[in-house]
Amino acid sequence: MLKNLRSKSLLVVLTVLGTFVDAQENRLGLYSLELSITPLSTVHIAPFQSLIGNGSQESKHYLSGLIRGTYKYNERWSFNAGIGYSTQKVITESAIVNPELERKIYSSNLHVLEIPLEARLSFLKYFYANAGPILHFQLNSNDLVDKQTGVGVTIGVSTKVPLSQRFAVSLSPHYKMYSLIPFQSENYHDRTHIFGVEVGLVFNIRK
Repeated sequence: MLKNLRSKSLLVVLTVLGTFVDAQENRLGLYSLELSITPLSTVHIAPFQSLIGNGSQESKHYLSGLIRGTYKYNERWSFNAGIGYSTQKVITESAIVNPELERKIYSSNLHVLEIPLEARLSFLKYFYANAGPILHFQLNSNDLVDKQTGVGVTIGVSTKVPLSQRFAVSLSPHYKMYSLIPFQSENYHDRTHIFGVEVGLVFNIRK
């Protein structure tokens, strides 16, 4: 009887220990590194409230790249941080001063450093909903567009398809906005709205 009790006690201890180890492994999660670009996008630059007769901005040749590190907390939640860079050409049409005069058109560039912080919630098997703030800093001077330095936001849906135990391909349609909270706020501050598709290569650091 004592032997039986010891066997049962050992089984209970092993079961609890196994559950604890499994929980710790899930808690420790999976680390990964992702390199991505946004080759497809639609960009709109304008203040929240448009003014009649005001000048307009048109973005061309937007391209961004990002290096992102991800920590998988458990089966549903993961968190990531990264550093990225975006560049675009901006065509500015001057405000209407005199309807009889031709409006002037200017061309300039906009280069922005990004630091995104995101939370991801997984659903189904290979899909994620992600959202979070972006710290961003304009790297070049541009007198035609309000300075794009501040706190922005990003939200999107992504999928990750494994190629092997170490590598996967990611695809992420997303919306991103610069200057939700600009560091240098002005009346009718320009905001950059980006609807893009991000493509990336993921490397799993820890299995």
